Amino acid sequence: MRKLIIWDMVTVDGIFEGPDRDISWFVFEEELENYIRETQEKADTLIFGRVTYELMAAYWPSEQGWIADFMNKIEKVVFSRTLKSADWNNTKLFNGNVAEEVSKLKTRDGGDIFVFGSADLTATLMEHGLIDEYHLGINPVILGRGTPFFKGGPNRIPLKHLETRTLKSGVVILHYAPESRQ
Repeated sequence: MRKLIIWDMVTVDGIFEGPDRDISWFVFEEELENYIRETQEKADTLIFGRVTYELMAAYWPSEQGWIADFMNKIEKVVFSRTLKSADWNNTKLFNGNVAEEVSKLKTRDGGDIFVFGSADLTATLMEHGLIDEYHLGINPVILGRGTPFFKGGPNRIPLKHLETRTLKSGVVILHYAPESRQ
Protein backbone atom coordinates (compact mmCIF):
# COMPACT_ATOMS: atom_id res chain seq x y z
CA MET A 1 0.00 0.00 0.00
CA ARG A 2 1.21 3.50 -0.84
CA LYS A 3 2.04 5.96 1.93
CA LEU A 4 0.12 9.19 2.32
CA ILE A 5 2.53 11.85 3.61
CA ILE A 6 1.70 15.36 4.75
CA TRP A 7 4.55 17.83 4.04
CA ASP A 8 4.20 21.38 5.24
CA MET A 9 6.24 24.34 6.33
CA VAL A 10 4.96 25.89 9.56
CA THR A 11 6.09 28.52 12.02
CA VAL A 12 7.09 27.78 15.59
CA ASP A 13 3.57 28.81 16.60
CA GLY A 14 1.98 26.35 14.13
CA ILE A 15 0.93 28.81 11.42
CA PHE A 16 1.13 27.61 7.81
CA GLU A 17 0.13 30.84 6.12
CA GLY A 18 0.17 34.39 7.39
CA PRO A 19 -2.55 36.95 6.81
CA ASP A 20 -3.53 37.28 3.13
CA ARG A 21 -1.98 33.83 2.46
CA ASP A 22 1.52 35.22 3.09
CA ILE A 23 4.28 32.59 2.91
CA SER A 24 7.20 35.01 2.54
CA TRP A 25 8.52 33.72 5.89
CA PHE A 26 9.38 30.29 4.39
CA VAL A 27 13.10 29.65 4.70
CA PHE A 28 14.14 28.08 1.41
CA GLU A 29 17.76 27.31 0.62
CA GLU A 30 19.95 24.60 -0.93
CA GLU A 31 19.90 22.23 2.05
CA LEU A 32 16.08 22.28 2.10
CA GLU A 33 15.94 21.76 -1.65
CA ASN A 34 18.18 18.69 -1.24
CA TYR A 35 15.86 17.35 1.47
CA ILE A 36 12.85 17.87 -0.80
CA ARG A 37 14.56 16.02 -3.66
CA GLU A 38 15.51 13.15 -1.39
CA THR A 39 12.11 12.68 0.25
CA GLN A 40 9.97 13.23 -2.80
CA GLU A 41 11.86 11.06 -5.26
CA LYS A 42 9.57 8.16 -4.28
CA ALA A 43 6.42 10.25 -4.79
CA ASP A 44 4.25 9.97 -7.87
CA THR A 45 1.05 11.70 -6.77
CA LEU A 46 0.18 15.00 -5.08
CA ILE A 47 -3.22 15.79 -3.63
CA PHE A 48 -4.59 19.24 -2.87
CA GLY A 49 -7.66 21.01 -1.65
CA ARG A 50 -9.07 23.75 -3.88
CA VAL A 51 -7.29 26.76 -2.37
CA THR A 52 -3.82 25.21 -2.40
CA TYR A 53 -4.42 23.82 -5.87
CA GLU A 54 -5.34 27.25 -7.23
CA LEU A 55 -2.24 28.84 -5.67
CA MET A 56 0.07 26.09 -6.97
CA ALA A 57 -1.51 26.00 -10.44
CA ALA A 58 -1.07 29.77 -10.74
CA TYR A 59 2.61 29.61 -9.73
CA TRP A 60 4.40 26.45 -10.95
CA PRO A 61 3.62 26.26 -14.69
CA SER A 62 5.74 29.35 -15.42
CA GLU A 63 8.64 28.44 -13.08
CA GLN A 64 11.89 26.66 -13.99
CA GLY A 65 14.16 24.17 -12.23
CA TRP A 66 13.96 20.76 -10.64
CA ILE A 67 11.08 21.50 -8.29
CA ALA A 68 9.06 23.16 -11.06
CA ASP A 69 9.67 20.17 -13.33
CA PHE A 70 8.59 17.82 -10.53
CA MET A 71 5.45 19.85 -9.77
CA ASN A 72 4.43 20.16 -13.40
CA LYS A 73 4.99 16.48 -14.36
CA ILE A 74 3.68 14.58 -11.35
CA GLU A 75 0.08 13.30 -11.17
CA LYS A 76 -2.06 15.74 -9.22
CA VAL A 77 -5.47 15.21 -7.66
CA VAL A 78 -7.56 18.14 -6.45
CA PHE A 79 -10.60 17.76 -4.21
CA SER A 80 -13.21 20.46 -4.60
CA ARG A 81 -16.96 20.79 -4.67
CA THR A 82 -16.77 24.19 -6.39
CA LEU A 83 -14.12 23.94 -9.12
CA LYS A 84 -15.51 23.22 -12.57
CA SER A 85 -12.16 22.29 -14.14
CA ALA A 86 -8.54 21.66 -13.21
CA ASP A 87 -6.37 22.61 -16.16
CA TRP A 88 -2.87 22.29 -14.69
CA ASN A 89 -0.93 19.55 -16.48
CA ASN A 90 -1.68 16.00 -15.31
CA THR A 91 -4.45 16.99 -12.85
CA LYS A 92 -7.66 15.12 -12.00
CA LEU A 93 -10.58 16.78 -10.27
CA PHE A 94 -12.75 14.95 -7.72
CA ASN A 95 -15.84 16.34 -6.05
CA GLY A 96 -16.99 13.19 -4.28
CA ASN A 97 -16.16 11.49 -1.01
CA VAL A 98 -12.59 12.42 -0.06
CA ALA A 99 -11.97 9.47 2.27
CA GLU A 100 -13.25 6.98 -0.28
CA GLU A 101 -11.19 8.42 -3.16
CA VAL A 102 -7.99 8.72 -1.11
CA SER A 103 -8.41 5.15 0.14
CA LYS A 104 -8.60 4.02 -3.49
CA LEU A 105 -5.51 6.07 -4.40
CA LYS A 106 -3.56 4.44 -1.57
CA THR A 107 -4.34 0.92 -2.83
CA ARG A 108 -3.21 1.59 -6.41
CA ASP A 109 0.30 0.64 -7.48
CA GLY A 110 2.77 3.48 -7.35
CA GLY A 111 4.91 5.67 -5.17
CA ASP A 112 4.17 7.83 -2.18
CA ILE A 113 1.31 10.33 -2.18
CA PHE A 114 2.08 13.79 -0.79
CA VAL A 115 -0.25 16.50 0.44
CA PHE A 116 1.13 20.06 0.41
CA GLY A 117 -0.71 22.86 2.20
CA SER A 118 -4.40 22.01 2.19
CA ALA A 119 -5.12 22.30 5.93
CA ASP A 120 -8.85 21.61 5.52
CA LEU A 121 -8.18 18.54 3.39
CA THR A 122 -5.57 17.39 5.92
CA ALA A 123 -8.16 17.69 8.71
CA THR A 124 -10.50 15.42 6.75
CA LEU A 125 -7.71 12.91 6.10
CA MET A 126 -6.79 12.94 9.80
CA GLU A 127 -10.41 12.37 10.80
CA HIS A 128 -10.50 9.23 8.65
CA GLY A 129 -7.11 7.89 9.75
CA LEU A 130 -5.62 8.04 6.24
CA ILE A 131 -2.31 9.79 6.99
CA ASP A 132 0.76 7.55 7.27
CA GLU A 133 3.37 10.22 8.02
CA TYR A 134 3.58 13.88 8.94
CA HIS A 135 6.65 15.79 7.70
CA LEU A 136 6.79 19.28 9.18
CA GLY A 137 9.41 21.92 8.44
CA ILE A 138 9.41 24.19 11.50
CA ASN A 139 10.62 27.63 10.40
CA PRO A 140 12.45 29.81 12.93
CA VAL A 141 9.78 32.49 13.15
CA ILE A 142 6.70 33.29 15.24
CA LEU A 143 4.01 35.07 13.25
CA GLY A 144 1.49 35.56 16.03
CA ARG A 145 -1.40 35.45 13.59
CA GLY A 146 -2.41 33.61 10.47
CA THR A 147 -3.94 30.24 9.67
CA PRO A 148 -3.01 27.33 11.93
CA PHE A 149 -2.09 24.18 10.07
CA PHE A 150 -3.86 21.80 12.42
CA LYS A 151 -7.51 22.76 12.66
CA GLY A 152 -8.29 20.48 15.57
CA GLY A 153 -10.45 17.45 15.49
CA PRO A 154 -12.54 15.13 17.56
CA ASN A 155 -9.74 12.73 18.44
CA ARG A 156 -6.26 12.81 19.91
CA ILE A 157 -3.72 11.24 17.56
CA PRO A 158 -0.66 9.90 19.40
CA LEU A 159 2.42 10.14 17.18
CA LYS A 160 5.67 8.22 17.06
CA HIS A 161 8.82 10.20 16.26
CA LEU A 162 10.59 8.89 13.15
CA GLU A 163 13.27 11.45 12.33
CA THR A 164 14.57 14.94 13.08
CA ARG A 165 16.79 17.03 10.84
CA THR A 166 18.12 20.42 11.77
CA LEU A 167 19.21 22.54 8.82
CA LYS A 168 21.86 25.25 8.99
CA SER A 169 19.12 27.82 8.28
CA GLY A 170 17.43 26.95 11.59
CA VAL A 171 14.59 25.00 9.96
CA VAL A 172 13.89 21.82 11.93
CA ILE A 173 12.25 19.02 9.98
CA LEU A 174 10.23 16.53 12.00
CA HIS A 175 8.84 13.23 10.77
CA TYR A 176 6.09 11.51 12.72
CA ALA A 177 3.73 8.61 12.13
CA PRO A 178 0.47 7.88 13.94
CA GLU A 179 1.21 5.23 16.55
CA SER A 180 -1.57 3.13 15.05
CA ARG A 181 0.55 2.82 11.86
CA GLN A 182 3.61 1.46 13.65
